[in-house]
Amino acid sequence: MSSIMPSTYLPAAIVTSLVTSFLTMLVLFYIQYLHLHPRASRCWALAYACLVMQQLCHLLGDGQSLVFNLAADVFLSGYICYLWAGTRIFHGVTVFVMPVMLSFAIAVLWLLMTSLTAVHSLWRMLPVYLAFGLVMLAASMTFLRTRNEKHVLGFILLGVLLGFKGIYLAGSPFLQNQPEYLVLGLQASTLLDLAIGMLFLVAALLRQQDDAARMNDNLKQEMEERKNIERLSKDRETLFEKVFQMVPDVLAICREKDGRYLDVNRHWETITGYSREETLGRYSLELNLWMDVRRRAEMLATLRRDGEINNFEGLYRHKLGHAYHVLISGTLFDVGGEPYIAYAMQDISALRKVEQLQEQAERDLQEREKLLSTVFQLVPDTLTITRMATGEYVDVNRNWEPMSGYTRKEAIGHTSNEIQLWEQPEQRDQLIRQIQLHGEVRNMQIAFRHKQGHTSNCRVSGSKFETGDDTYLLLSSRNIDQELSAETARLHAESLLRENEQKYSTLFQLSPIPLGLVDVKTDCIVEVNDVWLKELGYQRQDIVGRTTLEMGIIRQAELRAKFNEDLGRDKKIDQLEVRIRDQAGEEVIFLLSARLIKMHGKAMCIFSLLNVTRQVQVEQEIREMTAQLEERVRLRTLNLQQANAELAAAMESLRHTQDELVRSEKMAALGSLVAGVAHELNTPIGNSVTVASTLQDKTRDLVRDINDGQLKRSVLDHYLDSATTGTALLMRTLGMARELIGSFKQVAVDQSSSHRRQFDLKVALEELIVTLAPMYKNTPYHLVTELAPGIGMDSYPGPLGQIMTNFMTNALTHGFEGRESGEMCLSTQLLPDDQVQIIFADNGIGMTEQIQKRVFDPFFTTKLGQGGSGLGMNIAYNLVTGVLGGEIRLESKPEEGTRFILVIPLHAPQLSSENEKTAG
Repeated sequence: MSSIMPSTYLPAAIVTSLVTSFLTMLVLFYIQYLHLHPRASRCWALAYACLVMQQLCHLLGDGQSLVFNLAADVFLSGYICYLWAGTRIFHGVTVFVMPVMLSFAIAVLWLLMTSLTAVHSLWRMLPVYLAFGLVMLAASMTFLRTRNEKHVLGFILLGVLLGFKGIYLAGSPFLQNQPEYLVLGLQASTLLDLAIGMLFLVAALLRQQDDAARMNDNLKQEMEERKNIERLSKDRETLFEKVFQMVPDVLAICREKDGRYLDVNRHWETITGYSREETLGRYSLELNLWMDVRRRAEMLATLRRDGEINNFEGLYRHKLGHAYHVLISGTLFDVGGEPYIAYAMQDISALRKVEQLQEQAERDLQEREKLLSTVFQLVPDTLTITRMATGEYVDVNRNWEPMSGYTRKEAIGHTSNEIQLWEQPEQRDQLIRQIQLHGEVRNMQIAFRHKQGHTSNCRVSGSKFETGDDTYLLLSSRNIDQELSAETARLHAESLLRENEQKYSTLFQLSPIPLGLVDVKTDCIVEVNDVWLKELGYQRQDIVGRTTLEMGIIRQAELRAKFNEDLGRDKKIDQLEVRIRDQAGEEVIFLLSARLIKMHGKAMCIFSLLNVTRQVQVEQEIREMTAQLEERVRLRTLNLQQANAELAAAMESLRHTQDELVRSEKMAALGSLVAGVAHELNTPIGNSVTVASTLQDKTRDLVRDINDGQLKRSVLDHYLDSATTGTALLMRTLGMARELIGSFKQVAVDQSSSHRRQFDLKVALEELIVTLAPMYKNTPYHLVTELAPGIGMDSYPGPLGQIMTNFMTNALTHGFEGRESGEMCLSTQLLPDDQVQIIFADNGIGMTEQIQKRVFDPFFTTKLGQGGSGLGMNIAYNLVTGVLGGEIRLESKPEEGTRFILVIPLHAPQLSSENEKTAG
């Protein structure tokens, strides 16, 4: 309601409406209690209960409370829903609860949302009240459409009042904004509600009166119909008796409780042999009618369960004793509250005999058809049946689709021309002429076109036969593509075999080494090639047909037995040394290789002979040369040992010299002295000893092979290569040692006696790596190189080799201490300005900052007292910065390895000694 209301008249109007609605509700609940249209009355009473609650909310809220106003509108929604439902029920229309509840929920949700969002009361109420008005108008139209001749004015009046109520509800939002008309509108609404409620009461009473009158009319009509039924019943009994007797089937009526026959028609005696007098009052078991009593029990059980039976077959016994089949139909019916059974029976004995004969004939026919169909389908050839007159396919077996590509459905009803089966149509015409002339065709080769387009060659046989008034053609087709392919393949294989035999015979004769073919079973030589004859000086007729033993091939019995055993097990023999005498009687040494093959069903052995007589002689000469070489190596080893002794004495002298230099604190002189001796001298000497010991081991192995007679050319070649390489390394390292000994008195910047020359950096470093390989070859550490090719230098390779040797020695001695494995890496890179960068790195234990600060100091070592002198890095530093004219940088972290980075020019600076030589 609007917040502007007259304070005097409005509460009185609301109370009046509330009391009126309450009384109307009570009246409607009372008529619902009297069962006057109880469902519709209950809905109308609930509608007025909602109207009472609406007026009560208006009274309590006094138009100022939002909650009470909202509750009033909700109860008004309930009033509309219940009134609409009652109206529909009153007119016998089904009320669907879900749409009504959904409409109610939508209206309440709209009111709630608009109230919470402070929408103006007019716009909040207008859509809902318009909907309420439309519902009331729809209820009004329901009553206005009523076509009741007695009370049509009352229903029309009720419809008009409901229409006025709908108009009032639709205009209520506008009326509530006009305070001066609000009380008047409320009073008019009260009168409408009272009139509508009373008319609801009157409508219920009138409808109840109409229902009572209708029931009286129905009762009178039913009494009249019952009299007519009684009159017709007598006529029907007379008619029934006539029909009962005239029906051609046997009819019988009996009581359900004891099965005694109450009546049978005149055909009963014809079928059963019992007269009507003999049957009435007795039941079927007394008359001994059933051949199988269990069938009677089944029939009665079905009858009691379903109320009837239809075409139940039983076997009866005639009064004279013979059995016959009957077909029984019956129904269960009540007369005067007592159940009876009416039966209709037919004698079907003759029909059963005919059916049995027909079933037997059908079974025989089906078995024959099944047998013929099975044979038709299982025949490995493709079978087709066509009509001679039209050429249409009548049936095809299961091999048809693989042969033609068409399914059975695609073939039946079509001709071979329609599916374009014939590759050559003239072959079809020829086939038809043969069939018409001779009645059959045998093994005619025909080409059929497959559905996919390729051609299949078939061998076709067939004949015509007649069935009824039509003539059919049965054709059998067998695919012979494989036969033709096999024949072609056989001819091709025979041709290839002849070609292969000719080819292998040619290869056999043209082989550059002697070849022979031996029959394993007889040990006779079957064939030898021309080289055999040339090598041994025989004629072919002198060899073919003789045994290998006669030809002196493997004379020793033990060796021959082992040869046969190995050949039988492994099917081959490789490099077996045999000695055979030629025609002149000279012994020739061969290496025999053999293979076991099958030829024309026989086990044959093909063998080759490789003449190694000259090789054996060379090996003998090599053995003699090896003995001489061993002696020379022994002498050189003695000389090397003497040189090592002299070097050891020199080392001892140098140690004394170093002690004196330390005491006199002449660091520069000590650095140059140790640069030539302390570290670098030990490296070539150790390498020389390693190379000499390796040569000694390889010489011992060579002598053992010679003594055992197992020396091979490859082993000798390998030894000579190793001896040549080892001797060169030995001479180079001893020469380096000799040069180092001769230069130990020079100054620190002139440590190396190596001469300046042009060289390829990669080649020089690779030669150095070969020299240093014995240092780490038998250790868990390895070297990785990344050497850039094509870097030409004009410098001093000797000092560069000393530097790399110091780096590797320190890595193996210090860098990998306590490590089970490690990796060294040497890489080169060409830099701008004619410089090259050389990096030597390891992944060892690294250095602390304190060690890095002193690593290039002379006599600094972490192995003091353990063989380390502390001069290696100082020598390397002096060589890089002095002789090579470059710079050296150190990068290292504990547990992350060490990197030495050298940047040196491609052209080393001129030393003073070189300048002097040039000037001189």
